[in-house]
Amino acid sequence: MYTLIYFSPTGNVFYLAKSLAKYLKPFGVQLLPLEFISLNQLESNEHLVVMYPIHGFNAPRTVKRFIRQIPLGRYKDVSLIGVGSSLHWMNGAASSDLRKLFAKNGYSVIVDEILAMPLTIILSFPDDLAYKLIQESDEKMKSISKSLIERKQTIPFVKGKSLLVNFLGKAESFASKLFGLELHAGKTCNSCGICWNNCPEKNIKCIDNNKPKFGSNCIMCMRCIYSCPEKAITPRFSKFLPIKQGYSLSKYLTKH
Repeated sequence: MYTLIYFSPTGNVFYLAKSLAKYLKPFGVQLLPLEFISLNQLESNEHLVVMYPIHGFNAPRTVKRFIRQIPLGRYKDVSLIGVGSSLHWMNGAASSDLRKLFAKNGYSVIVDEILAMPLTIILSFPDDLAYKLIQESDEKMKSISKSLIERKQTIPFVKGKSLLVNFLGKAESFASKLFGLELHAGKTCNSCGICWNNCPEKNIKCIDNNKPKFGSNCIMCMRCIYSCPEKAITPRFSKFLPIKQGYSLSKYLTKH
């Protein structure tokens, strides 16, 4: 039995998690969203697989906190699958902190892989490139599922320069807090509550006028901006960061 936990603010990781679940289905699989479950809901079984997006060459602190809390002995095996915008060496150390956290809890990682999907911030990939990445990741999921089933260890060799970039990328965690403070909802906000009900860090509160108020615990995942049906949420100053037209994985899938 596999427990497949995914953290997917923009949908990329969820798409690949569903693909992996399809291959693991004959062996039994639970597919669960990381930020909406508690450890009490998780049953002990054979293999835990955590899938996460890569933010600033690191795993988001939402994912690190979850792994830090997993008790010893809950699972026989654990594995990690990171999803970034490329397979470049700069993402090579993205899982380093997660492996250390698992080791502290007495776990040894079996499979540690990185997949590439379309970029979700700053700029959008050309449709052909985006679809190519999706196809390649779908194809690679077959070999990853085989490694999981056969318990074949796939731990990458991490280059020193990857570790350096990983260390420097931790500064994004501090920058994201400032980003959260400059978010605001414009006049088109209809107080639907999607943003404050789905923020993975509980960083958005509903204030007296039924409008969202953004705090300093943002991880810059873009979920609130891209999921807002009225496109009402924007940063005051860092307008170059989100993709102006939003991000939708389905856009690439429906065109091919």
